Amino acid sequence: MVAEPRLIPQDEMSALQLIDTSYDLLAILQLVRSVADASNGSTMPVDEVAAISRAMALAIQLHAPLHDAIESHEGRAIERCKAKGV
Repeated sequence: MVAEPRLIPQDEMSALQLIDTSYDLLAILQLVRSVADASNGSTMPVDEVAAISRAMALAIQLHAPLHDAIESHEGRAIERCKAKGV
C-alpha cells in the first residue's frame, strides 16, 4: 500500500501541477506496462509483483485528484460559458 498521502488536494492544484501529475501518472503506467511485457507471461519474482502493486496503487492515488481537478475546472468553465450565454 502507498504510505502517507503526500498529494496536493485537487482544489488547490495549479495548471502546472495538473500537467506534472499527468506526466507522473503516465510514467508509472508505462513502467508497469514495460515490466509486464518483459515478463512475457512467465512467472515474475515476488519483489517485481510487489513493485507493480505499489506502482499501480500510486497511479490510482494520482489519478483521483487529477480527474477531480480536471472535472472541477471544466465545471467552472461551463458555468462561465453559461453566464456569458455561450
